[in-house]
Amino acid sequence: MSRICIITPTRARDLMQFSLLRRSIKLFAPGFPHIAIVNTEDYRTFRERFAREDHLEIVKSAEVLPRSVEYQRRRSGIRRWFRMFRHMPFGVIGRWHAQQIMKLNVLAECRYESAAFFDSDVFICRPIGLDYFHVGDRLKLYRRPAPHAECMDFDIATHEIIGNPLHRVTQLYDYIYSPTCFKKSTAVRLFQELRARGRSSWVRRFVAQRRPSEYHLLGYAATVLERGAGYAPIECNPEDLHHSIRYEEDRARLAAEIERMKAQPKDFALIQSSLGLTFEQCLEAFEAVAAAHEVSFGAAPFAKVAASPLAIGRGT
Repeated sequence: MSRICIITPTRARDLMQFSLLRRSIKLFAPGFPHIAIVNTEDYRTFRERFAREDHLEIVKSAEVLPRSVEYQRRRSGIRRWFRMFRHMPFGVIGRWHAQQIMKLNVLAECRYESAAFFDSDVFICRPIGLDYFHVGDRLKLYRRPAPHAECMDFDIATHEIIGNPLHRVTQLYDYIYSPTCFKKSTAVRLFQELRARGRSSWVRRFVAQRRPSEYHLLGYAATVLERGAGYAPIECNPEDLHHSIRYEEDRARLAAEIERMKAQPKDFALIQSSLGLTFEQCLEAFEAVAAAHEVSFGAAPFAKVAASPLAIGRGT
């Protein structure tokens, strides 16, 4: 079993941003096995575009999601016909919810000890090795007390999905980092707990939440169910790890952030896809980082390693 891989859910609409992520991996982390879970209808597009990529495995969403969830995900394409009614049709699972469920299922079923989750709108800014996410033999677990209402709501949703009485919850946390990492055993333990509590309808409960979070579910499983075994807790702000253009008010400082990427690169950059920035703007940011690295260090000093095959079932 290999130690760690990268997992990315993506789709044809995010193809160009995913290509930037791939370029950053080849430049700054070429030894990482990378699993891309793509919508079934987009599989052929990704296979043709990335057929010659080393250490990249492309998996269809139908191989990851239970049949009923995959069916409901594909039905979400009809939502544009329902916009006039301002609601989603019954039995539909949107992209955001579906991708979170994909991550949970892939982590529980893959042949890796752990995984780092990179969304398509993240790229690497400087060299990282296969042991980057570890402290000795323990996996880094990023967490902080929830600093504001949005983070609190993610954690409240987690307790509601699991079935914890909210009047007994006295501390709320934030586990959303870009990227974040969890052990395979944590996803397995989470699904065991959901079954033990009779939460066979957890997917329905998950989709019903306005702000569910796969990272908070895994964070709860890691800290409470597994009691932190195999993890090295690290408390910091997400912005300590990555450059961030995430909110609408961040748009105005994109140029300044690109200059910071060149002068003092952090490990990663997040340019939120929902902001609707052009691909050219994202490309400018990445190329600024890549050019600064080339001037300072030359070629990335990493030897390539073989990727292990992935065993995927229908999920939990």
